[in-house]
Amino acid sequence: MLSLLPLFGYLFLGSVAGLSGGLLLIWKEKLIKGFSIHLISFAAGVILATAFLDLLPEAVKKGGEGTFLLILIGLVIFFLVEDLLLHFHHHEEHQHRLSSVVPLLVTSDTIHNFIDGVAITASFLANPSLGLVVSLATFFHEIPQEIGDFAVLLSSGVSKKKVVIYNLLSALATFVGAFLTLALAKSTNNLIGPLLGLTTGMFLYISSADILPELVRGERKNLRWHTAGFFLAGITLVVFLTKFLPG
Repeated sequence: MLSLLPLFGYLFLGSVAGLSGGLLLIWKEKLIKGFSIHLISFAAGVILATAFLDLLPEAVKKGGEGTFLLILIGLVIFFLVEDLLLHFHHHEEHQHRLSSVVPLLVTSDTIHNFIDGVAITASFLANPSLGLVVSLATFFHEIPQEIGDFAVLLSSGVSKKKVVIYNLLSALATFVGAFLTLALAKSTNNLIGPLLGLTTGMFLYISSADILPELVRGERKNLRWHTAGFFLAGITLVVFLTKFLPG
């Protein structure tokens, strides 16, 4: 019987631990803002490599050729969700935000964390090593995202204490998504393949449509070697984990 204890560690890594980016912003604002583009680049490499090297093969193995349609559906769904709801899913501070954005930002982040919980759990149930890789990819993506979330909330006049509380409660939605996935998985054995397909589509969207455009913006040209290096480092990490992790 598969022990679920490591899963809770992976969920913590992919959710609560990701708040470290925002906490570092509060502690060392100038340093973290200057380094955020490097974190984004690294996260892009990790997520893209995880999608192609880990999630895609496992999804096809579990779900067959029909998985490719689910990957496309996952990509489209996440695009629609982000376009309609996650307007404030970003990696930098956007100026002139009003306090009215706070509920929407917290709500959108909660939805995102819920989806992360589903993705990590489905990956873990397919293969514990895959669950670790997906949780690491989620963690590296959460760090720069939380930097942006903290920055917007702080600039909207929310106190530091409330910013931490809001984001911590939002991060706990990851566990809600996990528990729901575990409950559904007990009732059917045919759930993991489709969920992995949808997760692959989500990862492809996040990396290619959400993060990579940030790296090729005109004002980033003076950092192009930095971003390229960290992007390749993220891919290298996943290649190493894929080769040496069991299973």
